[in-house]
Amino acid sequence: MGKLALLINNEKVQGMVAIIAAVVMYYTPDHIDKIIEMCLAGLGISKLVIFKE
Repeated sequence: MGKLALLINNEKVQGMVAIIAAVVMYYTPDHIDKIIEMCLAGLGISKLVIFKE
């Protein structure tokens, strides 16, 4: 379980998940987008575009 947490917290993995979510959200209705946004928030991804600050 610890390896999964490290994988989810990896910046590159979060970027890939955000890109996939953005593509899926383009083709789905708005009420499904809200569910996807909640799942992303649950994973700790607060924005769809990830860049170094």
